[in-house]
Amino acid sequence: DLPRVNSFHLGADLSNSAPSLGMPRTADRTLKLLRSRPSFLSVSTLEPRKGHAQTLSAFELLWAQGEDVNLVFIGKKGWMMDDLVQKMQQSPEFGKRLFWLDSISDEYLTHIYEACTCLIFASEGEGFGLPLIEAASHQLPILARDLPVFQEVAGKHATYFTGLEPQALALAVRAWRTQKAQKMAPDSAHMPTLTWAQSAQQLRDVLGLNA
Repeated sequence: DLPRVNSFHLGADLSNSAPSLGMPRTADRTLKLLRSRPSFLSVSTLEPRKGHAQTLSAFELLWAQGEDVNLVFIGKKGWMMDDLVQKMQQSPEFGKRLFWLDSISDEYLTHIYEACTCLIFASEGEGFGLPLIEAASHQLPILARDLPVFQEVAGKHATYFTGLEPQALALAVRAWRTQKAQKMAPDSAHMPTLTWAQSAQQLRDVLGLNA
């Protein structure tokens, strides 16, 4: 017989998950810069499938076109990302409108979410997409790649884009900004989310541990 496949959703209430604490000395300056102009946030380990290369190239196009926006990468360096990290660190925008925070506390991440304007989730493949839930918990709008799992998690509460070229994402960001200015962009505030306790209960249900 074929194995039975099932799933459960993840939670995102950091206050009930023993969050890590601590703010670096540079936090105040960074947060001030993020609040000074529209800031687009990407939260995930730097890996090839996560879409960081497309995202960075898209924002290089936007900056060249005169768009005054920030791009923030949060996540540790993964495999096969040396070229991207070098490109980031050598960018004239690094530390000005381009930021990479490779290892930060949950406390600092919470402040980053609150300072940013929109979550960009450009991953080309995910099993769930926890940053969608985290963004919604901070009422942060979402611009995500049009993947079935992201549609399942975020539904009508996110804006979706397609295409793997930098131009595709640059156009999506500009279109989202226009929608936002016209107050027509989807709002994540009412996106259904779970606490970690509810997530654990779903897992118990899937495993049949409640009998």
